[in-house]
Amino acid sequence: MKEFPGWLVEVKDVPGGAGWHAWRPSSPGRGGFFGAQADGLGLLRELLEEADGVDSWLALRDLAVELRKCGVTATAYDTTLTATGSGGRTRLVACRRGMFRWLGGGRVIGPIGDPLVTVDAVLAAFEERP
Repeated sequence: MKEFPGWLVEVKDVPGGAGWHAWRPSSPGRGGFFGAQADGLGLLRELLEEADGVDSWLALRDLAVELRKCGVTATAYDTTLTATGSGGRTRLVACRRGMFRWLGGGRVIGPIGDPLVTVDAVLAAFEERP
């Protein structure tokens, strides 16, 4: 399924119809895997949306920790993060489908598997002229 990168999705014959199965490894550093099973494609999409939300929340929480190590005031919410630098400038970061993005415009910053790329981008954004 193109809209859920990284997920292996299969349709199998099961008693009573088709069964939809999806799985993938969890985010780097977390161990384990995510799996979902549904009796229809619509339900499977809903389950994968929920899994993406959990991934995003965990990634934003980890990003906030890394930014704080650099002296940035960072607060993670369900799907967004606010980062305020020492000069008082604030940047907003969102997370969806395994990627960090700037909230205004949705431009990709970096993958959740390498949060330091996003830390560097946020720090560089504080140095840009308003």
